Amino acid sequence: MNIASLYAPVHIEESTVVGEHCVFGYPKEARLRAQQKGSGSTSSGEPVVVGAHCVIGNQVVVHEGVWIGANCVIEDRVRIGYNCVVGERTRVAYGAYVCDRVAIGVDACVAGFVCDGTTIGDRSTMMGDLVHEYARPHEGWWEVDEEPPMIEADSVVGYGARVVGGVRIGPRSYVAAGAVVTRDVAPDHVVTGINVHVPAERWRGRRLQGLIRHWQALAKTDRL
Repeated sequence: MNIASLYAPVHIEESTVVGEHCVFGYPKEARLRAQQKGSGSTSSGEPVVVGAHCVIGNQVVVHEGVWIGANCVIEDRVRIGYNCVVGERTRVAYGAYVCDRVAIGVDACVAGFVCDGTTIGDRSTMMGDLVHEYARPHEGWWEVDEEPPMIEADSVVGYGARVVGGVRIGPRSYVAAGAVVTRDVAPDHVVTGINVHVPAERWRGRRLQGLIRHWQALAKTDRL
């Protein structure tokens, strides 16, 4: 089977730099399976658009239907699944695995693993794993569409942290490295350990005080 014939059309702005051994417009599994069975359409997939002044590293795989805004950096060995949106000036860090239908805001930084359908807000940093509960493994892989996490604007998910299921991380919240979150986090909170939530204004750890003051300034601006 000629897989290349199924690749989606790709538009990359001339000012964007693309590294070696990259793939753009890789087809959805459903279209590949249909082609194997001889029932596939000859039409191309959903287009890929990469904005101006981006830097795309080496061995990056971008599936069909992806939109990448201007001035983004996609580091080496990143995978971006189908129908994802990456906002302007966002960095997707080395080796990140971004599943399908993920929406990432502007000025964000994303690493680790991001499950299907996740939303990551503007100016957020995500260095951990955002995963489904995977509570129905007895059902077919494509028949289950579990609720994904949502990371709201100006929040941080630290390295090795794990957010499980349809959890909402409120704006201006910090999930510490290695923490596990299985329930919603209110705005302006710090989470450590397993679901230990502390209001940011009560947090006494020295290293987060600069970030907390920044959040407080943002909150005042939002109220104006």
